[in-house]
Amino acid sequence: TMKTFNATIDGYNGEQFALDYARGMVWNEVETTEQPINNADHIETIDGVGVYYCYLADYYFFTDEIEG
Repeated sequence: TMKTFNATIDGYNGEQFALDYARGMVWNEVETTEQPINNADHIETIDGVGVYYCYLADYYFFTDEIEG
């Protein structure tokens, strides 16, 4: 399991949008929950925030890579 932020982006917005979102978000103000990571590909880690694409449900989500 990993700590995931309670923020998602619909897949139709695209990978670049998700990466820009990760760069612009103030993550210490977003709650996290512990959950398993399934059916997802790691795209990139930006300043300790993992960007993942869930290919089964077509959305991007974000993980706390520092706190793990």
